[in-house]
Amino acid sequence: MKHVFLIKPLEKDIHPFVSTIKSIMKGKDYDIHFSRFDGHVSEIIAQYEEKARFYSVGGDGFLNQVIQSLIYTTHELVVIPYGTGNDFSRLINISKDPEEILRMSLNRETIKSDVIKMNERYVINTACFGLDALVANTVHDKKGGYVKSLLRNVVGYPFYEVKLEDEEGILYEGQVTLCVIANGRYYGGGFCIAPDAYINDGYMDIVILPKINKWRAPYYLAKILSKSIHKYKKTFVKKVKACTIYTEGSTNIDGEQYEGNVLRIKIVPQAVNIVL
Repeated sequence: MKHVFLIKPLEKDIHPFVSTIKSIMKGKDYDIHFSRFDGHVSEIIAQYEEKARFYSVGGDGFLNQVIQSLIYTTHELVVIPYGTGNDFSRLINISKDPEEILRMSLNRETIKSDVIKMNERYVINTACFGLDALVANTVHDKKGGYVKSLLRNVVGYPFYEVKLEDEEGILYEGQVTLCVIANGRYYGGGFCIAPDAYINDGYMDIVILPKINKWRAPYYLAKILSKSIHKYKKTFVKKVKACTIYTEGSTNIDGEQYEGNVLRIKIVPQAVNIVL
């Protein structure tokens, strides 16, 4: 089977992991491709008609690009973390070290993972619509990562209204602090927002923290860090297969900004062959 490395370059056609690939993959049948423009990854994957094992070398946003062309194919996917958050890798890989993950993957089999479809875009980890989305969308504006982005944005956050409904009616309607639809468990660089989520259970996990007193933000941050925000009495938690979200606030999917105020969302079961 062909091994195909898809890389988000740190500079033009330069990445420190290339030398590691060449060392570990010596004697094996492999290709290395750099993504140079939007949609390039899909063009590369389309070149491989026979079953191949693709390696996503980048962060969650780059992984999102990769999965768009792997849904319901025979291809396999290995996630090599080289981004800001690396939240999906945090869930599926035992190690955080890219070299170790590559070495271990050569002897690993696949499982079939669900994905989420939001309008016409597939989501493998999380989609969020509250302060969490604003934080993720502006995390690269200044140095400091997700926590500093949270502190910058929480003071002026207007608590946007969100309405969430399914075929039976309204599930939630009101102002939100955090609002996430999860296939995975982690977002924001390691915050475990959906501890009960599984990537192969056929459901999405909704977790909504309603409007809070901003000065109590550290308290709720501690709840997330302790993986207990879903147990807080005011938190709305529900597993669903499909829903529609209406929002005027920011939206973020797999760490990347997304434009849209009416979002039709459904689970797509057993859609991607992921190497664990």
